[in-house]
Amino acid sequence: MFKQANLEDEIYRSMEKQLVSNQLDNSHGFKRLAQAAELLNKAASIFEQAGMSEAVKGITQTLQSLSDTLNGAK
Repeated sequence: MFKQANLEDEIYRSMEKQLVSNQLDNSHGFKRLAQAAELLNKAASIFEQAGMSEAVKGITQTLQSLSDTLNGAK
């Protein structure tokens, strides 16, 4: 059986990713960029489960830099 907290967290993450993807597509027309960000997020999740914290940190910094760049482009 699923744990309620895990299910809620998964739903939250899924909704958040979809919102970010939609915002990128609508604001900048970056469909491929949104897909790349989603794949990086999935990779970070896999690395986190494997205990590879340095890889997770690098991906997180990359996504943050991308976000900062896009927000500055508005």
